[in-house]
Amino acid sequence: MSGGGREFVIEGDEYDSAFFDKTAKFLKYLPDIAVVNNIEYDHADIYPDLESIRVAFRRLVNLIPRRGLLVAGADDGEAKALTANARCRVETFGLSASVDWQAHDLRVAGGSTTFSLRRKGEPAGQFEVPLLGAYNVRNALAALAVGAAVGISLDTMAAGLRAFAGVRRRMQLRGVAQGVSVYDDFAHHPTAIGETLAGVRSAFPDRRIWAIFEPRSATSCRKVFQDDFAKAFGAADRIVLPAVFRSTLPEDQRLSAEQLVDDLKKAGKDARYIPAVDDIVRTVAQDARDGDLVVVMSNGGFEDIHRKLLAAIDAR
Repeated sequence: MSGGGREFVIEGDEYDSAFFDKTAKFLKYLPDIAVVNNIEYDHADIYPDLESIRVAFRRLVNLIPRRGLLVAGADDGEAKALTANARCRVETFGLSASVDWQAHDLRVAGGSTTFSLRRKGEPAGQFEVPLLGAYNVRNALAALAVGAAVGISLDTMAAGLRAFAGVRRRMQLRGVAQGVSVYDDFAHHPTAIGETLAGVRSAFPDRRIWAIFEPRSATSCRKVFQDDFAKAFGAADRIVLPAVFRSTLPEDQRLSAEQLVDDLKKAGKDARYIPAVDDIVRTVAQDARDGDLVVVMSNGGFEDIHRKLLAAIDAR
């Protein structure tokens, strides 16, 4: 464990606790402070619909003691709705007005985003986080709210944000070969894909962006997000999809990568269905040019595609 303070920070998860316990993991944590950024449908193998996920989050909020704190993302209607029944103190965050912690005047330069902060409507300084995308600014706001609640000064937190190096598999730069940058990202939900690519586009408006997405998670392999995925790649210039990972799913439940590519093409996108990883590597290595950004998105190992891509591009 890193650090020796009295506070313990853990990422909560609404996924099941074990194969014999299908209740959400975060119901075991008994938090004094809970952050809920947004709520949307996911984990189709566990939850039948959005309402069942709402119930899990309501139960989480009920676990926060009256002396505790709920930090809620007000930019998301579902998360904001949780605040109505909270028995504890509530603070909100987001980019919209009338929140307790508001970021505004976002500016992207290189690999960093700077923003100005209003705390309860009053100016509270400028902050910089070496990450891209509005979603990372929202994450920073939530961290500021929690830090303030446990007595950390804004100046101390500003220095911490500037020094934050990010986490593995969240737009992690795996390498550069002949001017082509290859990134690894864990995104597998349509919202995460869209937000990630929008953040890259905001930072690099003139660069060509490749999105290589592996439908691998229990939900992304299912048809439930067929139409949403077709809208998630708007910021990418070229999109490549392999075969769906969970090929044992019944066809009427399984995501169709071929249909997704067809839908993207109808929307004017350069999209390709290339089932095998080695063929993807060969195609991208041939076509990628100096200055391109290749964003590989999967919640699995994806057959070590990042290393293979870098080696193939370097060998041209």
